[in-house]
Amino acid sequence: MKVKRFIQGALRQLETRIVERHDSGSALVLLASALPVFLLLFGLQAVGCCWAQVRALYNPHWLWPSLWLQGALILWLSGMAVVAWRDRRLTAQRPWFVQMALIPSILGLTLLSIAHGLKDTPMDQVLLAQFVFARALFTLRALRWSLLLALLTILLSEWLMATGRLPYAPLLAMPIYTGGDLHPWWALWVRVVFDSGALPVSGALFFLAGTLHRHRLALEALVRTDMLTGLANRREFMTRLEREAHRQARSGRPLSVVMFDVDHFKRVNDTWGHPAGDEVLARVGEILRSHTREQVDTAARYGGEEFVLLLPETDLSGAQHVAEKISARLREHAFIVNGQTFQVTQSVGIAQVVEGDTGWALKVADRNLYQAKRDGRDRIVASVAFANAGVHA
Repeated sequence: MKVKRFIQGALRQLETRIVERHDSGSALVLLASALPVFLLLFGLQAVGCCWAQVRALYNPHWLWPSLWLQGALILWLSGMAVVAWRDRRLTAQRPWFVQMALIPSILGLTLLSIAHGLKDTPMDQVLLAQFVFARALFTLRALRWSLLLALLTILLSEWLMATGRLPYAPLLAMPIYTGGDLHPWWALWVRVVFDSGALPVSGALFFLAGTLHRHRLALEALVRTDMLTGLANRREFMTRLEREAHRQARSGRPLSVVMFDVDHFKRVNDTWGHPAGDEVLARVGEILRSHTREQVDTAARYGGEEFVLLLPETDLSGAQHVAEKISARLREHAFIVNGQTFQVTQSVGIAQVVEGDTGWALKVADRNLYQAKRDGRDRIVASVAFANAGVHA
């Protein structure tokens, strides 16, 4: 369980870095993904050079200089990682720091890929994985220089190879794939490097897809939800109302619409202030949620201080019972502002849908609501919305 919680916490932190894109934190994640790759490539080459047979596979003119350059790059990136860890909670923009981490890591990996052979080795997988991580963590604006340098480096190497000025895979004495069986060292090297590229890029793509899915759902929820009360907004309510209308018309099962309006709400704002008014609306939202069936009923903020309930499988008497409980809960609640208390009430209009005509039922419920206000407020007026027959109390 501890391991699972640790992994979940690490993934949440990574998702936060990707979403928030703070320079120090993003640079830390990038370096944490790049350094193991550089250490792996450096380690494989250094260990392989301990055997003369393996050492002969590398170009002697490039072998040791490349190790020194890789070692210097690893030291540089390690130092940047230490600084990024120290400043990981800073939210300030640090474009120079980002470039000092991005350019060496992406350009260094590009050069290593060209040196080993970009077209027929797993180095293209490793390079792709680094591009995916970098794009997830940084904007295209931040990446433009490192990507441009990498592209120019690849194009320059292609031109040099095409004109005979540079051999393919210059770090190697001969290409890894010669048409015969792989040398045992290259067989091992290819498997290790392929796994170091394919597995991270696969994991990154799945992780990014999951992150995108979660945030898409969150965005959809924001579009459907009233931010103050947490209820459905008017647009979402109308969508569900239309769906329930078709269902009621087919099945003939009861369906009721309940409209609420907070009494004298302008007086609340004028007397106690708008924050108190927001508190009243939020409390109405809490009460409505507590009296609705999850995934069955729909409670929504219809506009201003107006709220609405959609109650499938509920006839007129059932809807009245629900409305009475909600009104009683609100009536009994004491709001406190600067040590003083006040209470609010609401007027309610109810209509039972007939033959799926929810448009007419909404009009009937609205008329009933205003009838309740004309009759003195803090009361309920209910009727069946018979089509084209007016309001029947």
